[in-house]
Amino acid sequence: MKSIQIYDREDLLEIEFQDIRKFHGTRAYMAIGVAYRMAEAAFEALYGEDVPERSDISILAGHGGPGFRDTFEFITRAATRGEYEVDTAYPMAQYDPYRPTSYAFVFKRKSGEEVEVSLKKEFLPTVFYEFLKKGREEIFTQEEYEAFEKMKEQLCMRALELPLDELVEVR
Repeated sequence: MKSIQIYDREDLLEIEFQDIRKFHGTRAYMAIGVAYRMAEAAFEALYGEDVPERSDISILAGHGGPGFRDTFEFITRAATRGEYEVDTAYPMAQYDPYRPTSYAFVFKRKSGEEVEVSLKKEFLPTVFYEFLKKGREEIFTQEEYEAFEKMKEQLCMRALELPLDELVEVR
């Protein structure tokens, strides 16, 4: 897995996944792994071999969770700059059977060029959504909680290892 390069004004930053993990922690472990790879895919599609500038990027997020937000914020500072919008009703990649939430994100340049990056449906097992629901309702058993924490870590590691075209779809 390669690092993500991005300019913050004149400073070239090299961001590794471990930087994101230190910033966010492991609460939304799956999401930080997936979001890191989504940013990688979006930058490749929008900038090719060029290195993006933070101030050039805005994001429409279909998912309001802290892992996605923190990852994109750490890399782009879009939320701080007022360039991060959440729309859980975004119509693509609506996989959670219990609530409206999208696993699609639109990255946009100031020039108007944009790309949608969505998680492939088969990446998350059905039980993942069941565990999310139990977490929201605070009805986990200790065994379920531990199983979910382990699942999130495994999904994160899988997201970091998979080829991009097996993890996300870029449109």
